[in-house]
Parts: sequence; structure tokens; C-alpha cells
Amino acid sequence: MPGVLHHLDNHLKALEKIYEITNELCIIETMTLTDELNSEEIAKQLELKDIAYHDKRFQNQFGIIGLKLESDVFDGATIHPGIVGIPTTQALILMMKHVGFSNVQISLSEKQFRKKIFNQKSYREYHSVIVVGSKNKDKNDLNFTKSIKLSEESIFYTYVPFNIINDLYNKINIKTNKKLNGIPNLIYKSEIFFKTKKGEKAGLELKKIIGNKNYYKIIQSFKHAPFEKICFEYSKTCYHLKKFNEAEKVCTELTKVMNLDWRVVYLTYFLLAKIHVDLNNLNKAKKFVLLSLKANPKFELSRKLMKEINKIR
Repeated sequence: MPGVLHHLDNHLKALEKIYEITNELCIIETMTLTDELNSEEIAKQLELKDIAYHDKRFQNQFGIIGLKLESDVFDGATIHPGIVGIPTTQALILMMKHVGFSNVQISLSEKQFRKKIFNQKSYREYHSVIVVGSKNKDKNDLNFTKSIKLSEESIFYTYVPFNIINDLYNKINIKTNKKLNGIPNLIYKSEIFFKTKKGEKAGLELKKIIGNKNYYKIIQSFKHAPFEKICFEYSKTCYHLKKFNEAEKVCTELTKVMNLDWRVVYLTYFLLAKIHVDLNNLNKAKKFVLLSLKANPKFELSRKLMKEINKIR
């Protein structure tokens, strides 16, 4: 596919079609933007906070595409006037892996290309690459669906220590006037008041203290729905400490909340199902796991639990 991609407006759609008609190997030569544009500032603005980026293999998986107008008049231009896009090399590799290509490699980098091909003085500043990907349906280098499933499982089996989450739960649910201290106080300030200077300061201090703890990322999610998420994490901690009655009570109250955060909905029903599996109440467990799947049919933990319940029954 030489010299085509940078004349197109929809790279993903084009690459999906290319993948469909590829038998074994796809070789793409295209103009690119220099990968120097994939800066830390760009990464910051893209907010690489998704669960996929918890996996170290995907931490640098991002890129940008520059859009420009192109007519059908200028030499070497497109045949249909409109907008065309030029990707960075990293963006191209990311898209190729996304549509299914495996073992995607740079055959000729922009520096090598300029040295070997465009080695004479020209009126243009060339940035081009040759990227090669193989079509192997059994192996996809960017199969982060599996990584996401593993991350979901890891997050469920990770819980905030009881002495921390209990103080937060009492503060936000019982609305006690008791002053928070230590880590609970820093969490409360950083997550409830994250838009303020005192929230930012508390967040920086909290990161220094527990930034390496496996429950730190859970705490960082509190800001999006503080009441619901703190209540859920409290019930999850209770579950892991085998305080089943308390966990069930809090989960049941959460299910009565109007406009409950969607993620908390399917997680709460899943937790209720887990509680009743452990209590050997399989009818109730099945009821709750079905509700979890109704809220999110793709939630892998509930899908797996449903299979386990059916096997037991």
C-alpha cells in the first residue's frame, strides 16, 4: 500500500478493509508526522488513564493524526477534495494492531527513509516510513481485551484497608462530624475537593505516601462518584474480610439509589452474587448475577460467575 494512506480521511476504516483483503503480509509506505510530536504534553492531554494503561505493555500506545485540506488540483494530491490525515508512525502502528495485524514492525524509519531514499536535496522536508504487519488471526499484539479482563479481576480482589475505608464510609454516609486524620483525610480532600488547591496539595501528598500501593488507583476513581464508590469499596472490603452481613446491607442500600453510577450498578449486583455464592444461596446468587449482566452484558467476572453457578446447580 504505497503512498495512499496520507491521502485518506479515515485511516481505521481503510486499514480494516486492507486487513480483510490481506492474505499474509501488509506493507504500508506513507508520509508521516515525526514521532517527536508524540510528546509528554500530548500524552497528558490525551489522559492515558484507562484501565488498559494499567498494563505496562500498553503504556506508550498512543499517537496523533494531523488533518489538513487537500484538493484534487495540486500535483500528487487526492482525487476527491476534502480532508486528509497524516499519522505519526506510532499512531499508524497502533491502528494496524487494532484492526488485527500482528508482529507490526518498522521496516524503514523516517530517518532511514530520508537517508536511503530521499537523500538528495529537495524542496520538501520528507517524513515517510515503511511499516509491515502480518496477518495471523491467532496472535494480535494489541489484544488488550484480555488485559482488561485480567485488570477487572485484579481490581475486584484488591481492596482498601478497612481502617481507611471505614473512616471514609462513616464520613460520607453517616455524615459524622468526627474529624478525619491521616490517609483517610488526604483521600477525602484529594477526591472530594480535587478541583481546589487544597485538593491538589492533598493529592500530591497522598501519592507520596501510598502511590505504590495496589489500591491507590481505586482511590483515584472516587472523585467521579464519591458517595457511590466509597460505599461500594467499603462493602467490597467487608466482603473480603468475610463481613458478609455488613457487605450485603450496604450493597442493598446502594441498589435503591436513583441514577446510581453505571459501573457501581453492575459491580454491586456482582458483589451481591458473590456474597450469596459464598453463603451457598445459589438462587439469590443467580438472581443478582443476572441483574449484573443486564446492566453490563460484557462484564467478564459476572459471565464467569454465571458459568460457575450453573455448574454447581
